[in-house]
Amino acid sequence: MPLPEVTRRQLEEALQQAGIREGDGLLVHSALHVLGRPADGPGMYWEALQHAVGPQGTVAVPTFNFGFARGEAYDPAETPAKDMGVFSELVRQLPQARRTTHPLQSLALVGRHAADLAGLDTPDAFQDGAVFDRMLALGFKVFLLGADVQAVSLVHYSEQRAKVPYRYWKDFSGQYKVGNAWETRTYKMFARDLELDPQLRLKPIQDELQAQGQWRAAKLNYGYISVCTFSEFTTAADKLLAADPWVLVANREEAQARANTKTMER
Repeated sequence: MPLPEVTRRQLEEALQQAGIREGDGLLVHSALHVLGRPADGPGMYWEALQHAVGPQGTVAVPTFNFGFARGEAYDPAETPAKDMGVFSELVRQLPQARRTTHPLQSLALVGRHAADLAGLDTPDAFQDGAVFDRMLALGFKVFLLGADVQAVSLVHYSEQRAKVPYRYWKDFSGQYKVGNAWETRTYKMFARDLELDPQLRLKPIQDELQAQGQWRAAKLNYGYISVCTFSEFTTAADKLLAADPWVLVANREEAQARANTKTMER
């Protein structure tokens, strides 16, 4: 039995209820399958968002791919997003889309700030002056299109600043395509410590935002769209991590035990 359709009208009403306005900058995490079958195909979501934010707005999607960390060559024009959803790939392949440079944690962007943000070539994606930091300064919003809070990549911005004990700095070098030539480049990431196997649970951040009246959601067919600002999200995450750097780790007891064992073995 096919899923019920999501119509353009339903989507536009939900966008209005969630407070999406002309000129907004949106970082969109999506799970379209949760919402149902789009009446006019996945492109309907892009068209509605583009119309909602207008020519002064900017839409960004995560186009993460960790193949570079496994030794795979990276071509910013051709390397697809991996496990980021249909909508991310749709935006990445738009002729007008610009992609940020980080081969592991890239974004594809369309709109007013796309060129400037895509031009920020920094060693890691979340450092001061990098793309996520700049989006925070520009007042971007986190926009969840069917996805839940677990999808929000902005959490790494706060984890990095809190120096959480379940991540560590790691450099990655590999072949990177620039124009028609390949060169060796090195980027870094505050990587999850696989020996500790921390399993993140971001619900405490959503709970904090809801307690402050900063989590806005609207029903859309089978699912929801949800919105908060970058500033609201990072303030909530920073507060929680300052009080307890393990607060977002669901299996904290096991992860902490592994961390203690690892320390003793050094």
